[in-house]
Amino acid sequence: MFKSMYRFPLFFLAFSVISILFSSQVSANIALSKFRVYFDGKNRTASLQLRNTGSQDFKYSAELILNAMTEEGSIYAVSDDPLSAKSFVRFSPKRGTISPGERQAIRFALRKPSGLLDGEYRAVLRIVTELAPTTGGNVNLASKLAYNVPIIVRHGDVEAESTLSSPSTLIFNGQPHLQLWQTRTGNRSLFGNFIVETKEGEEIGVLNNVAVYQPLERRKILIPLTNAVDGDVIIRYSENKKFGGDITLSLPFTL
Repeated sequence: MFKSMYRFPLFFLAFSVISILFSSQVSANIALSKFRVYFDGKNRTASLQLRNTGSQDFKYSAELILNAMTEEGSIYAVSDDPLSAKSFVRFSPKRGTISPGERQAIRFALRKPSGLLDGEYRAVLRIVTELAPTTGGNVNLASKLAYNVPIIVRHGDVEAESTLSSPSTLIFNGQPHLQLWQTRTGNRSLFGNFIVETKEGEEIGVLNNVAVYQPLERRKILIPLTNAVDGDVIIRYSENKKFGGDITLSLPFTL
């Protein structure tokens, strides 16, 4: 039985709306070659390409910031983090102008300090883009957009464990969802995908690219169901191997 109401924290609702607006607007003007920069302990350089997909020049500026995650999955800015990677990630150029159809590569170099403890370190590349002024010198304020790209640095021995628990169903925005908790222990974050399947193997729910950042010990997961039939299902989770994950989990549940 699905619950007819679910109360999200006000901050989570606001963050969701802002994220949707930014995603749709950014995709109309700028394309990113990747949405996360990952250093696995072997590589010390990386690059990210920005491509102007619009019809006007745009200016961009970039800086490293820090953020943290709530149990509901909301992201908020912080001024300090003991596991910050800001001090040993270098990148350039930090600003520029890109013409329509052109690309700009932002290049990263990793300079880890000696004596760095094993574990995962994190920062965020915040890119702000703005359409260049027109002939009349006017710029629409709505043309100023932002995008945040996580930077993950792993050093030495890293490990993590995770479990899934407390599944339930609810209605959110008029659509059935499956809610559960994912736990995290260890010295690295999690990043993976969820699938909900029937016993016959029919896929009825998908949620991709879900992060659980340390030091968070658990995160609430909300998976939209495209075909919420009654009966037994399996909730499956698999980490993204591209970003150093190897955890797979499954949890049975009855809708």
